[in-house]
Amino acid sequence: MLLAGAARASVGPGAAGRASTRASASIPRPIGLYVLDDVSDMRPAAKAYPNGLFTDTTYLQHIDGHAIFVPIAKIIPSIPVWGQFHYQWGFLDTLVLDATTHGKAFSIELESGFETKASTYPEALPDSFAISCGADCAPLFNVWVIGGSGGQCTSAYVMLPWVPQVQQFWSVTAESLAAHLHDIGAYGSLTLVHVPGLSVYDEELRLPTGSPTPSPSDTLPCPDQRPAYPSVIDDAAQSRWVTYGYSDSAVIAGFDVIANAFGQAFPDRFLGLSLFPHGSGAGIAFPNFTSDSAGYVAAQLVQEVGVFAGERLQLQSDNLDSGTVVMSVISLAHQDQGVIGWQTNKHGGNGAGCAGGGAGSCLPDGPDSPYLHLMQYGAAEGAHYLEIWPNDVLTYPQSIAAAAAEQLYSTASVDPGGVAPVLTELGQNAPNPFTDHAWIAYRLAKPGRVVLDLYDVAGRRVRALVDGFETAGLHEVIVDRAGLRAGVYFYRLSAGGSVGRRRMVLLR
Repeated sequence: MLLAGAARASVGPGAAGRASTRASASIPRPIGLYVLDDVSDMRPAAKAYPNGLFTDTTYLQHIDGHAIFVPIAKIIPSIPVWGQFHYQWGFLDTLVLDATTHGKAFSIELESGFETKASTYPEALPDSFAISCGADCAPLFNVWVIGGSGGQCTSAYVMLPWVPQVQQFWSVTAESLAAHLHDIGAYGSLTLVHVPGLSVYDEELRLPTGSPTPSPSDTLPCPDQRPAYPSVIDDAAQSRWVTYGYSDSAVIAGFDVIANAFGQAFPDRFLGLSLFPHGSGAGIAFPNFTSDSAGYVAAQLVQEVGVFAGERLQLQSDNLDSGTVVMSVISLAHQDQGVIGWQTNKHGGNGAGCAGGGAGSCLPDGPDSPYLHLMQYGAAEGAHYLEIWPNDVLTYPQSIAAAAAEQLYSTASVDPGGVAPVLTELGQNAPNPFTDHAWIAYRLAKPGRVVLDLYDVAGRRVRALVDGFETAGLHEVIVDRAGLRAGVYFYRLSAGGSVGRRRMVLLR
């Protein structure tokens, strides 16, 4: 119901809590095949890609960008005193130069990672990070992972996002990274920045357990010399997490600070959230010691980012596989209208595995190969962005050429500049919080179909507010509390390819 004479909610611009509906035409979208670097913190950037990649015809013709992974220790080797962060950008610059000199776009993911000799990132955190940050900032946990013919214990320093020092570190790093990319003239080629905390090697939110769990017969010690059993089980216990201040609300609030810092440092670039499959046997769950359903915390974090960056949000999983595609990522992406991205599984050797297989399971290469089917599967789920391993470019040239012919991940199939937005402003409901009813105001630059829905914190649509054609100009709609319980809600407005989201609170 539109109210012509209702009190108007503010829709004017503002620095804090501004509408999430920036002109999407100015934001380059992450589209196409991006080749991943293949480095660890023990390898130089010069070894990031296999020999011959940059002169390969498949790379030159069909690769659109580089997905650059950077262990934190590579850009900030040590932190002798907390708050004095001295960045060294040479490692990052080498990888950025590899992309830009070949005319490619690039994305960036900063990784904290595992701190262990048994991992790809044994020095992923800077020297003295844990000591300088404090015992409750990056505590050491043990995790049981599958490796070789059996399980093994891996130690990880977990950066806890609800700790103010961690929020400070990521906020300063986001600002410094953005400033550096501007300084070297590479910012224009950047399309996507992953927000730390929801990504493969950022351990802030990974519950330190795995499958299978260790048993009393597992006598080999963990890298920190504690016995595998029962240290992994103890580390997964609720009591240890609670000791460091864990709660669902603490995670969500802390991550919101970090995500906002990246959103402000990169106001005109896409923000990436990489999600895990959750649940026993399917992956590593988000820490959740409440009665909330699986994936609750992840859904809330996506909602939080969607409030201020809804039109530039990409949800991604590293588990694209023809047998184990992550349905939770698809569901969240469809719910939030975010861009979907995938990364192919890595099984060593030839790169990606198909149908849960190991190295070589995507062979033979050809115009109807298993690898092509893998890419088709990802595209069928709505993705226009796919990260592939560098060896895959050399191993599956016919598959990649066939994918290009089908325009599966092609800039030709999606306008990289986005759509000229119909929606220009979405106001915060007034009053907020409210007890009886509230007004929502929005402004349209031109006429078009408008859909305005109300969601609860679990992401369920609880009310359709507007669904129909609207004229240009200012519009208002009233929300009353009938049928609603007290709590936090989100309202989402979609108009002409642009999306706005805001949060509202209903009091008792």
